[in-house]
Amino acid sequence: MAFFSAVILIACTKKPDAGFLGFQFYYLSNPFIGIKGRATTSVPIQADGSTNPLYVKLVQVRTRAGAVTDLLTKEYEIPIYLGEVTPTDSTPELLAKKLSTSLYRPFNVNSIGGRLELTPATSYVDTGSYDFDIEVMNIAGSKSIKNVAKVVLTPSVSSQLVRQFASTSALNQEIVFTTQANFAVTLDRKDGPNVIIIKFADKNGVLFNPKKNEVLPRAGTDAAPRYVFKQFAPYYAEEITDTALVYKYPAKTPTFPLYQLNAAYLSSYRIPAANNDLNMNINPELAFRLYPTDGVPFVSGTWTITNKINFAAKK
Repeated sequence: MAFFSAVILIACTKKPDAGFLGFQFYYLSNPFIGIKGRATTSVPIQADGSTNPLYVKLVQVRTRAGAVTDLLTKEYEIPIYLGEVTPTDSTPELLAKKLSTSLYRPFNVNSIGGRLELTPATSYVDTGSYDFDIEVMNIAGSKSIKNVAKVVLTPSVSSQLVRQFASTSALNQEIVFTTQANFAVTLDRKDGPNVIIIKFADKNGVLFNPKKNEVLPRAGTDAAPRYVFKQFAPYYAEEITDTALVYKYPAKTPTFPLYQLNAAYLSSYRIPAANNDLNMNINPELAFRLYPTDGVPFVSGTWTITNKINFAAKK
């Protein structure tokens, strides 16, 4: 009887799952392209039906010429978020509680699933194409894959113009507006203090004078609020000069502005009818983002943002 029970126990015991490790592994993003200084990620590796969990290890990176390099795998200091930045973090001291720095590699392969990750530490790395090898592992075993994909770093793009728009409207009404296509916003960076300078120029290049109320915030309503750049840069006092609106911004920010208002980065201004030859209100709108530059993994320098109103002259 004991023998019979043992036979039944053996027959009912489940065999361990040997798992399956696929034969073809590849990335949909090949080449995996990223802009220097920006965070970029891919979807996980295509694993040919391999049993999960699938573990992936970065083995080696090589330059386009085939030389082994550690440029993508050694650690560099970059800014990081400790929490979501909101408009209530309105002083350098409050903002400092949401931002910090840490050591990161420019390129990582996520250990579970093999997702590719480029970090802002790519600011320190040369542009170009890189090959890399990985090892994949699961319950069924392991496999080395050489030249599984290419990583391509393109030059840094330190600014993005999100919106440029202008309209005109008659005095004392906020219902009828005429779109003006001949309006352009330019962003220019120079090495220097962390300052953003916003200017408004007429079609002849003559600057409107914010100190004389020739440039004003455009009023919104509770149902349709409007914002100006001062609300995206509350960390230091706004400086209003006879040529520009000037804002200092904190050091070592990953990008700037750091948050949206009403789901946008939009700033809306008004040049009153009394200050232009159209004798109508001019309503310029702009939105932009600033990003790290080559060799600097955070926003830096002096930025001049010029709003060129090519359809009117100052008077």
